[in-house]
Amino acid sequence: MATAGTLGETITVGALEADPYPIYARLRAEEPVSFVPAVGLWLVTRWEDVEHVDLYPEIFTGETDPSTLNRTLGKNMLGSEGPFHRRIRAVVEPPFRPRAVERSTAELIPRFANELIDGFAGRGEVELVSEFAEPMSVLTLRSVLGLDEVPVATLARWFDEFCVGLANFEGDPEKQAIADRASAEASETMTPILERLEREPDGSVIASMLHQEVHGQRLRPEEVLANVKLMLSGGLQEPRDLIALAVWALLSHPAQAAEVAANPALVREAVEETARCYSPVGTSTRQTTQAATLGGVELDEGALVGAVLASANRDERRFSDPERFDIHRKEGAHLAFATGAHYCLGAWLGRATVRTSLRILFERLPGLRLDPGSEVVLRGWEFRKPLAVRLLFDAP
Repeated sequence: MATAGTLGETITVGALEADPYPIYARLRAEEPVSFVPAVGLWLVTRWEDVEHVDLYPEIFTGETDPSTLNRTLGKNMLGSEGPFHRRIRAVVEPPFRPRAVERSTAELIPRFANELIDGFAGRGEVELVSEFAEPMSVLTLRSVLGLDEVPVATLARWFDEFCVGLANFEGDPEKQAIADRASAEASETMTPILERLEREPDGSVIASMLHQEVHGQRLRPEEVLANVKLMLSGGLQEPRDLIALAVWALLSHPAQAAEVAANPALVREAVEETARCYSPVGTSTRQTTQAATLGGVELDEGALVGAVLASANRDERRFSDPERFDIHRKEGAHLAFATGAHYCLGAWLGRATVRTSLRILFERLPGLRLDPGSEVVLRGWEFRKPLAVRLLFDAP
C-alpha cells in the first residue's frame, strides 16, 4: 500500500459531513488519489479517474470486502459483479427503463404531488423536506414496488436507519447496529408480502422480480429482499434529497427560479444542474482486484477506493466555474448517477419524480421563496441533503 498522503491524514468524518466540497477541491489540486484513514478509503476526486474507476469493474470491483452495502442489506446487485450482478440486473431493470417508468407513473406522480400540496397550499408556508419531498419520494416508490401496505413512516424510518449503515465506512459498531435492526425488521415485514405476491402477482416491481426468469431461473426470496432494500435506500434518498436541493438551489438564485416558473421546459435543465452541483450521492465504492496505478498513485490489490462522484461533478478540468449553479450550462453529462455497469437503476424514476414535483410546486405555489428567517443547513458527504427547507408563498 502506498504511503498515506499528508492531506488525507488530516481529513475527519466531521469535516466531510459539514462540507466536503472545499476538501474535494484541495484533494483535486494536491492529492487527487489520497488515502483518508478516517473513512478507510482511497478518495479519488478528479473526473477522469472517477470515470475510469466506474468503467473498469474488472480492476475496480463493486464487490468489496468489507462492503457497507452487503453488510447492511444483504448481497445485492450494487455490491456485486459478474454473473450474479448481471442476473439480478436483468430481472430488476425492465420496470425502471424510461418508457416503463413513463407508463407506470404518468398519473401516479402528479396525483401524489397534488395531494401533498393540497395539505398545505392554504397556509402560505411549508417545510419542504418533511411535508413534501420525503412523503413524495416514499409514496411514489412504495406504489411502484408494491409495498402499499407498509406505512409511509415505517419506510422512511427504514431508509434513515439503512443509511446509517451504508455510510458507516469507519465501521462504527453502534451505527451498524441501528442499520442491522432496520434491515432485520424490513425482512420480517416484507416476507409475507413476497409470499402473497408469489401467489397473486399484481404488476408491481416486486411481483415482477418474483416471477421473471433468466435462463430458466427465478430470484430467491433472500435475493429479492436484499435488492428491494437496495431500491428503498436509493429510491427514497435520491429523489427526496434532489427535490429539496433543487428547490433550495433555484430559490437561492431568484433569476433562475423566475425563468423556471415562467418556462416549465427548463425544469429538466434545473434538475440536471442540481444533480451535478449538489450531488445527493457522494461516492461509488470499489476495491482493486489487482495492483493498479491511478492518478500516478500505486494501489495494492484489495485497496478500497471511494470514487467521489460529487467531486468529479465539480472538477475544473471538466466544467467551467464548477462551483456556479447555472441551469443554462451546456458542458455534457454529469456523474451524479454514476456510470458503467452500476449506473443507477432508479435514475429515470428519480428524474421523473423530481421533474414533476418541481413543475407542480412552481405551478401551484405562486411567489414561492425561501423563508428569510430560517437558515438552510446542508449536511453529509455520502448522502448530502438539506436538513430542512422552510418556504413561503402567496396563499389563495
